[in-house]
Amino acid sequence: MNFNNMDLKWQNMMAGIEAQVPFLRHSPHTVYEQVREKLALQQAPARVYLVGCGDSWYCGMATRLAFEAWAGIPTEALQALEFSRYHCRYAPQESLVVAISNSGRVSRTIEAVSRARARGLKTVAGTSALDSRIAQEADVAIDLGYAERRFAPGTSSYLASLLLEYCIALHVAEAGGRMTSAQVNAKLDEIAAEADGMQQTIDAGKPILENLGEQTELGDKLIFIGGGPNYGTALFSMAKVIETARVHAAGQELEEWAHEQYFVSGPDTLTFVIAPPGASVDRAREQLWAANEIGSTTVAICDAEDAETSRLAKVTVPVYSRAEEAVSPLNYCVPGELFAFFYAVPKNLTMLGFDNPRIKEINFQQIFNSQIVGL
Repeated sequence: MNFNNMDLKWQNMMAGIEAQVPFLRHSPHTVYEQVREKLALQQAPARVYLVGCGDSWYCGMATRLAFEAWAGIPTEALQALEFSRYHCRYAPQESLVVAISNSGRVSRTIEAVSRARARGLKTVAGTSALDSRIAQEADVAIDLGYAERRFAPGTSSYLASLLLEYCIALHVAEAGGRMTSAQVNAKLDEIAAEADGMQQTIDAGKPILENLGEQTELGDKLIFIGGGPNYGTALFSMAKVIETARVHAAGQELEEWAHEQYFVSGPDTLTFVIAPPGASVDRAREQLWAANEIGSTTVAICDAEDAETSRLAKVTVPVYSRAEEAVSPLNYCVPGELFAFFYAVPKNLTMLGFDNPRIKEINFQQIFNSQIVGL
């Protein structure tokens, strides 16, 4: 990607959202074969660390429980600095470090891989730049593989990162004897089948979120909350709003909303509650009730057949998914992407505020040109 000649057209973002459907439909088995061939684990690691910055961290938060559920391996999703400067020094020697950097240039993530490898930990990098420094630093580098690579707030890149980490989780499960090859293939088929539901989610969500985005003012508070694997989805959705509109937004863990953001919510607040079927849907319903009671505009992102949750919200965005909760982020990330698009475009905003060259210059210095510190 040419960072010095960015095409800031909004069509790029919508193209990225829509390109996720064919990618999800056709890529799971291909990605898994790359993982099995290149990573080639002979046994399960003692521990897995999923590291990155921004979306690349949130995808680890979204997939962490799949590693635990499928492979039975203790897994942590850590911000790259937290891993490189703190956790790396204590990691068990037989650990696997999975680092995602779409550009391959993010200083903190490169540092995390470099420090992990210096300690003798197995490292794998997921990136779209196999000639980048992170690819050179890692023991194994795997192309994220998505096709839609025009500049925009990350959508296809996020889905590709999720898929890669799910495939690594399946490989760890197979290497450790927790899943057979047939079970892995069945799970990959289930993941690919989510593409049909993703298209339905996009089609159903567009008119709902276009209307909501146009009605939402720049001064309104925007809060996304989710639990379990969709805590990462809440943070990802927050990031899309910040990247598209350069306004304050919050992503919060489902329970913690009642302890914090509740106190700053009211009629000027949109509270998006990510509520897939699963272990915390009952708490999501309680939070919708509370947000309604204080006058917030409540938006339920929930299963299309979940009438009980839908009844509690002022706006419902249906999600069409049949996957287990561990992989629900594949489809539950879509409404946040669509809202961010339809919120920013009618207001004639410039994504990331990159119409200001100084904002871009400082940002790139912080992310791509920060000093990488060794052990």
